Amino acid sequence: MTWFGRAKGPRPNVRRQAARPAAPRRPVNRLRQTVRATWRGTALLLGAWTAVQLYGLAGPLVAGWFEIREVRVTGLHTVTRDEVLGQLQVDQRATLLSVSPVQLEERVAAHPWVKTASVSRTPLHALSVHVTERRPAALLKAPSSTLLVDEDGAVLATLSAQAEEEHHDLPVVVGVDPKRLLLGEAKTRQAAQQGVKLAGLLASSGEGHPEVDVSDPEHAIAYINGMRVRFGAAPIEEQWERYRAVEPVRRAGAGKGPADIDLRFSDKVIVREQEQLS
Repeated sequence: MTWFGRAKGPRPNVRRQAARPAAPRRPVNRLRQTVRATWRGTALLLGAWTAVQLYGLAGPLVAGWFEIREVRVTGLHTVTRDEVLGQLQVDQRATLLSVSPVQLEERVAAHPWVKTASVSRTPLHALSVHVTERRPAALLKAPSSTLLVDEDGAVLATLSAQAEEEHHDLPVVVGVDPKRLLLGEAKTRQAAQQGVKLAGLLASSGEGHPEVDVSDPEHAIAYINGMRVRFGAAPIEEQWERYRAVEPVRRAGAGKGPADIDLRFSDKVIVREQEQLS
């Protein structure tokens, strides 16, 4: 023995009782499980049937709680409220729960003057619609017609001679087939976008009223106050930076005749007088 208990040494062998094998389940237990599962299934079916019946009774009452009684429209300048309501096509019996905001947004955005639309539910009885309109950016002129387009090249309207005069302050783009543009041809749309972008940049410089010819989109030509500017296939932003860099020098030499500015060659700007050209 030691001071703290039994003496050191190997433990005596202790016989451990072997675990008994699990007894097989009795048929009674299986029967109980089957009965329980049956009761659960029956309860679920009964609950579903009860929910359907309650919905049928309470449906009209719930619909009345969320009935759409007001449509609030913001962001309008050119488009009218009646036009937006016509695009929405909301049924008189519609509720906030029965309409899809995404679908309503697509309907409103189908209007030619609408760029984007956002529709949200406002409890308990209102729909809120915010519209971002397209802005006229240029006149696209062709022998057959004149189209009013925005900065994305989207057609806003076909203009009569009188309506064209109302937008005389906008830059002009030529060299685009209006029929192909109206049909949504991708290359024609890209050419229109490029022409509108160039026209907008030149107009913002204060030079005057530009006209841009994109008959050859990779070699667009702009005319403004008797000056001719030739663009190449390089990115518009890079060519515009070169133009802005030489603009003060060109203006300092103004009075010697209309200038011809050539931006088609990378890293250089060629400025000549048009009367010197062959």
